[in-house]
Amino acid sequence: MLYLLRHGQTLWNSIGRMQGQKDSPLTARGVAQAQAVGSLLAKTLAAETSAGETAANPRMISSPLGRAWQTAAIVADRLGIDPLAMALEPRIAEMTFGDWEGHGEAELETLFPESWAARRADKWNYVVPGGESYAMVAARLRSWLAELEEDVPLVVVSHGLAGRILRGLYLDAEPEAVFAMDEPQDGFFRLAQGAVTRFDVETLDT
Repeated sequence: MLYLLRHGQTLWNSIGRMQGQKDSPLTARGVAQAQAVGSLLAKTLAAETSAGETAANPRMISSPLGRAWQTAAIVADRLGIDPLAMALEPRIAEMTFGDWEGHGEAELETLFPESWAARRADKWNYVVPGGESYAMVAARLRSWLAELEEDVPLVVVSHGLAGRILRGLYLDAEPEAVFAMDEPQDGFFRLAQGAVTRFDVETLDT
């Protein structure tokens, strides 16, 4: 069983810049989102443990990028887990956007018209200059998934695009379905028994 979270809102998220493997800190809203998601996850895990649906004391794995680790540390505190006990896994890091990182999507068509058009023509396979394609990210995520122990519950803190691809791989979804998936920062997903279930925070007052 796997509980998949996205990092909280960052400064670049708030102004619409592509982050990729670059980083920016969580905003106050991002910190509040991480706290709320951590509280909701703690309640969910407690309820499922009491019902015998999952074992206690899940392991935590985080992308090594700062925004994910900062979120994971906040969630770990809510779960009573030592952040230093978390594993960092580079294969679940966000897609590298190369030359596009730091730019807003609205700028890309003007700054990189040919590469932007090429990506629109084959979004799954197109390799961003200096970066990756969806297919490349899927390959590294697939290799990570293949190594997981199915009987060990995991809390995984990753990213928006990487999280969509991970859910798509789990569901054996087509690329178009992956493109259409949400990237919530105020909820998480449970991947278990071939199904993906979404849990949303109702307020940020937690």
